[in-house]
Amino acid sequence: MEKNDFYTFGGGFAWEDVFFYQKWRIQRNFITKKCRLLDNWDIRRYEGTFDECRSAFLKYIKIFELSRQRGHMIVMLPGLGKSKNIFKPLWRRALKEKYMAAALNYPSTQKKLGGHIRQLDFFLNHLEDVQEVSFVAEGIGALILRGLISLDSPWKKKIKISRIVEVAPPSHGNPLLLKLSKYKFFNFVLGPMIADMSAKKTEAIPFYPKNIEVGIILIKESFWKKALNFIVGVKNAELDPKKEKAFTGAKDVIAMRTWRFNVFKKKKIVDKVIQFLNFGHF
Repeated sequence: MEKNDFYTFGGGFAWEDVFFYQKWRIQRNFITKKCRLLDNWDIRRYEGTFDECRSAFLKYIKIFELSRQRGHMIVMLPGLGKSKNIFKPLWRRALKEKYMAAALNYPSTQKKLGGHIRQLDFFLNHLEDVQEVSFVAEGIGALILRGLISLDSPWKKKIKISRIVEVAPPSHGNPLLLKLSKYKFFNFVLGPMIADMSAKKTEAIPFYPKNIEVGIILIKESFWKKALNFIVGVKNAELDPKKEKAFTGAKDVIAMRTWRFNVFKKKKIVDKVIQFLNFGHF
């Protein structure tokens, strides 16, 4: 069903990205399963099934004379309750570095881990004209990525996995979210994943194969985060890059501090992410 020239907000919470090509994307509503085709300005160009949206996209390729993408793509996964927009500073920098970049939306507060893994797997199985892929995952995005990489999926036979950067990953769980999961209100607002934030469950998710270079940026708690933890009555494990490196098998681990809610607004963090993607070290 064609519905042109309708501006959207990019589907930060109810829509999941299942296809990406030259900044165009196909999104699927996680409730109705209907799909829509958005252009690079987040304008809806078509609505229907996935196959119908993909066929419509092929027509728009000719209309807008879109060039063929080719090369190394960075796929970016935001954390709980966040959208692809948190990656704007990193996305712009990645394009300057001559990477392709796809920052993804997924309904992080609406589904369990397995559902998010299946979405990302579907996305990569339909990723076209990409020969190499790296990942940047923030927060729970790292858990989703670990689950994805553990799968034996068709896309791995055609796309090389280069490097992975995790930023503020809950490798040992998240005591604050776990405590909040005991209350119906926070379960409603933050979704089913918060109940799985125990150290036992997060540590049980397989880590990456040794042939993949992984860098981890630990984010030190701000004053406000410490105050909130104190009020709620939880204590996070002390950040120790050496212990984290030994535990995860990562190639390089560093700890950084920022007061910003969006850590990617700190230039030094963006610089470190790009440095690891380029050279395999921080």
